Amino acid sequence: MDSPYPSSKPLKPKMNKATVIGDAIQYIMELQKHVKDLSDQLFELEASSEEEAKPKGDEIDAAIEMKKCGIQADVQVTNFGGEKLWIKIVFEKKRGGFTKLLQTMSFLGFEFTDTSVSTSKGAIHVTSYVEGIFGQTLTAARARELLLEIIRGI
Repeated sequence: MDSPYPSSKPLKPKMNKATVIGDAIQYIMELQKHVKDLSDQLFELEASSEEEAKPKGDEIDAAIEMKKCGIQADVQVTNFGGEKLWIKIVFEKKRGGFTKLLQTMSFLGFEFTDTSVSTSKGAIHVTSYVEGIFGQTLTAARARELLLEIIRGI
């Protein structure tokens, strides 16, 4: 029995060289358009991130206030019972600074526990215990160097 609907008829595609090449060309053109669209989106994101990277007025004021009060970036690290380290960090208050600190330490395989964060006079003060997620251990001196590098990059 033949169905009255054209969609139910079996399809007999034409698979000759011309149609295959034509389909390939069309597909490549669609991919190129997609690449261009994604490149444009990436360019817009980069432009907006550059605008966000410029320090805001309150961030500039925070840095000035921190310097005016004589507060300097500092890191203190003490061994605390085996694999735990107790850290005290003071650094300039910047948008996303604490988040960057946590992300970097997490990326390196370390976890903050019992953390206290406060801000005052343009500075962020963090105290916390740090321990390796996968059993990593750091000496207090190496942890201090690492944390100083991180806060310089914030």
